[in-house]
Amino acid sequence: MSKVMNSLPTQFLSRVDRAARSQGRSRSELIRESLRVALGEGSKRPSWKDALAPLRELEAKWVGEWDSTAIIRYYRDRRYGPQDRR
Repeated sequence: MSKVMNSLPTQFLSRVDRAARSQGRSRSELIRESLRVALGEGSKRPSWKDALAPLRELEAKWVGEWDSTAIIRYYRDRRYGPQDRR
């Protein structure tokens, strides 16, 4: 891999570093991905609909399979004993 030296204003580089840190990436990785996108080579991000599709499948599979309220009540009653809490 080749290396390139580039000069950036200090404030701009600080913004780059913050963005990289918030995304859990290195500075170089963020800059490489930005250049790929700018050159039209970057992989397009999926739409929200496509990104959420696997979660929708899980939701469809799990709906009606278990009752979260019953689970919470079970653990609460096990810890504190059954009581009328109305």
